[in-house]
Amino acid sequence: MREKLLKVNRGLFFFVLLTIVLYYGRPILVPLCLAILLAMLMAPLCRRLEERGWHRVASSALSVFVILLFFALAIGILAAQLSSFIRDISLIEHRTNELIATIQQYVEKKWGIPPSEQAELIKSRKNPGDTLLQPYLRTLFRSSLQTFAALVLTIILTFLFLYHRERYQAFFLRFTPGETREQKNEMLVNISMVSQRYLVGRAFSIIALFILYTIALVLIGINNALLLAGFAALFNIIPVIGPFFAAIIPFLVALVTEDSYQPAIWVLISFCVFQFIDNYYLTPHYLGGEVSLSAMSTIVIMICGGLTWGIAGMILFIPILSIAKIVFDYVPGLQHYSLLIGNPGKRPSRKLGEWFRKLTRK
Repeated sequence: MREKLLKVNRGLFFFVLLTIVLYYGRPILVPLCLAILLAMLMAPLCRRLEERGWHRVASSALSVFVILLFFALAIGILAAQLSSFIRDISLIEHRTNELIATIQQYVEKKWGIPPSEQAELIKSRKNPGDTLLQPYLRTLFRSSLQTFAALVLTIILTFLFLYHRERYQAFFLRFTPGETREQKNEMLVNISMVSQRYLVGRAFSIIALFILYTIALVLIGINNALLLAGFAALFNIIPVIGPFFAAIIPFLVALVTEDSYQPAIWVLISFCVFQFIDNYYLTPHYLGGEVSLSAMSTIVIMICGGLTWGIAGMILFIPILSIAKIVFDYVPGLQHYSLLIGNPGKRPSRKLGEWFRKLTRK
């Protein structure tokens, strides 16, 4: 009994210490983990370029440039549409006031509370000295600087990981379980494949959803379709709750900018259909987005990541847990943890994907 209590105490102490390290080491650990995943993603491109005679510096720099080009293209599209969105703010404000007036009239008819009392009730919920704009702008400016600094650090670390990848591979081989070098390499290859599948799957999913969202918003007739589609597609990076915000923001914009409720309803319906296609067809079967984790472990690790690293943790903790699952598969005595967090058997979505494949082949 005493030995079991000692094991439990050691496990609890380990998780408490790990949580403290992850929380306070967030400024360096988030760029470091993202750089490792990006380096695993771009490593095949580096090897192909070097096989064709490219120097290591040139191949690593080109891989980093491809990443920067992807980010610059996405930011450029959003910035161009944002300027158009800013010009429509006055219209959006006018429509919002009309919507608020309609809601106030409904509340007055339903519960007999006049609009003046509703306004006083809302004001009583706020502190009179609060000013919302200045703290918001200050927080936005600080967050932008932190994001830019993290992005620069991530790019530098990605270049260094690509340039010295053999050194890091040799380092991890010393700690990898296995009797032969082939067995050790197999584990590292599986880890690299998981990272590549996750990142490529997410990137391809975002691009596909961006195209589908843009087509839907243009056909419905919503202004600033590219901006709304871009934000909605980016929200899908966040598992589980991301698709909700991806649909609700264009829905609200359509609700306050259009003359009737019908466009907003069509936006909500189209986004739900596209999200169903992405979750059950594109990501698992054509994009390689599955990370072999159970739904329970995915939700738990996403919540833990959100509490520890915020949005970055909700995104990065899923591939990290998938990598941990591979390590558990190869380390003797830890296979039961892999069984606990893994996704055994064949997913129902895989059967649906096979049906879609047969249908498209016909």
